[in-house]
Amino acid sequence: MNAEKTIESEVNLISDKSEIRIDVYLSEIIERSRSFCGNLIGGNLVTVNDKYVKSSYKIKEGDCIRILIPKEEAPDLTPKKIDFEVVYDCKDFAVINKPSGITVHPAPGNYDNTLVNGLMYHFNLQGFDDFRPGIVHRLDKDTSGLMIIAKHQVAREKLSGLFEKRLVKKYYLAICYGNPSWYEKEIELNMGRSLSDRKKMAVLKDGRFSKSKVKVIWKAENIFLARIQIFTGRTHQIRLHMSHIGYPLIGDDVYGNKLSKKIGFERQALHSSVLEFNNPFNNEKVFCKTKLPRDMMKFLYKFKFKWHEKFLEINEK
Repeated sequence: MNAEKTIESEVNLISDKSEIRIDVYLSEIIERSRSFCGNLIGGNLVTVNDKYVKSSYKIKEGDCIRILIPKEEAPDLTPKKIDFEVVYDCKDFAVINKPSGITVHPAPGNYDNTLVNGLMYHFNLQGFDDFRPGIVHRLDKDTSGLMIIAKHQVAREKLSGLFEKRLVKKYYLAICYGNPSWYEKEIELNMGRSLSDRKKMAVLKDGRFSKSKVKVIWKAENIFLARIQIFTGRTHQIRLHMSHIGYPLIGDDVYGNKLSKKIGFERQALHSSVLEFNNPFNNEKVFCKTKLPRDMMKFLYKFKFKWHEKFLEINEK
């Protein structure tokens, strides 16, 4: 082990696959980039059957793999005024409405123009010593909508526990391409990191279980607005699910098709619209909602769309 590293967590597992590079395999298991996993391997923080290996090592079924994940050294994060709406606020946490186009947390090359910088400017965040102060869960850069923000480390741990136990109800609004004959559909897929393109997710036989429930709430010719509840929080889950069943999000350059991309919407048309959970400090119900952002609304107006508050009504139990 590299003694200079402060270890934050340890993962021990027995491989259930064969003939896959270990850096690729670990990337899927711990949901980090392949380069991050390569750095762990190169830093002698990964052993296979109690021996160090190279990133090119191809795992065998039954291999005993130990992964030591070091604590990240947080950069000197600078508070910066970033515009976002505060939908709910209390002493322990808040719910904010993230605009599209904003990266959630800092990464190499972008330490001062992220949502985290805006959170540090707006809230008194205490007790965090990592790259992601306040962050409990995340949205893609170009996805807009509701996020829960922890104001201190205890709050983050309690709120993270709600997500782990799937006690946070999450609903999205998405503009999709196509004309489905159905009005409601459940999607259950096993998904994981694509073996051919590590920036994408894919449907994999031995991937992690994911589940979404789609309800068409308004439609025009070849365009429809869907309310989507996710029961699991896999990376790119909604984008992959809708693409897989043939109704990709408009504006999605990664998972869209020729027709959905041709429309010219500048981002994937996805908005986190409703969050419902119990406050982990007093068990009181918290229900937050927000309607479509201006760019999605403006696009739908071309199809004689009219907004109605019933689109945010949640009846599912």
